[in-house]
Amino acid sequence: MCFYGESVFSKIPKEKYSLSFFLKKPKNYKSGPKPIYLRITVDCQQKEISVGRQCDPSRWDSHANRVNGSKEDARSINSYLDTVAHKVAEIHHTFVRNETTVTAEIMKLKFLGRDIERKKLLEVFAEHNAQVKALLGRGFKPNTLKGYNTSISHLRSYLEQGLKRRDIEVNNIDHSFVVGYEFFLRANLGCSEVSAAKYIKHFRKIIRICIAHRWIRH
Repeated sequence: MCFYGESVFSKIPKEKYSLSFFLKKPKNYKSGPKPIYLRITVDCQQKEISVGRQCDPSRWDSHANRVNGSKEDARSINSYLDTVAHKVAEIHHTFVRNETTVTAEIMKLKFLGRDIERKKLLEVFAEHNAQVKALLGRGFKPNTLKGYNTSISHLRSYLEQGLKRRDIEVNNIDHSFVVGYEFFLRANLGCSEVSAAKYIKHFRKIIRICIAHRWIRH
C-alpha cells in the first residue's frame, strides 16, 4: 500500500524550551516563606519541581526569579538556583545533541534521577538481527537474515538521505515517518510494491518489539 501525494521527508521540529523559578503557595497558607519551585516548559507543556528551598514573598523578585538582597542567605539560595538552572540546561543540551525526544516530563524525570529508557530505531533493529544470526539453522534461514540486513540498510539510507539523521529515537516515529519511508523505498531505491511491502513488514516487526518492551507508548 502506497501513500503518494503526502508530505514525506520531514524533520523533527525544534521544541520551544524554557525554565523559571517561582514561589508556590502551599495548602492552607496564611503567611511566611513559600517553597521555591522550578518550572520546565517544553512546547507549552509544563512540569514543576520543588527545589527544596524557601523564600519570603516580600524578598522574591519575580522578574529575576531570584531572592532580593545581598545577605548571606539570599546569596546562598541564588547560588543554588543557578546550579539547578545550569543542571537543567545541561540535560536539555544533552538531549538535543543526541537527537533524542525532549519533553517537560522527560526532563523532569532526568533531573530527579528517574530517567526512562530510550531506544533508537537502528539500535533495536541491529539487536534483532544479531539474535536472528545467532539462531540460524534453528528457526531462521540465511536468506531471512539477508533480508533483514537489507532492510536495516534501507532504513539507514532513509534516515541519512531523507531525514539527515544518523538514527531516530523510537518514540519519534509517527505516521509521517512511515509514509516517508515507504515512498523512499519506491521512489529512491526503486523497490517494487512487493519488495517495499516486505521491508515495511520487517519495520512493523521492530515496532512491535518496541511496543512490547514499552519503548513506544502507542
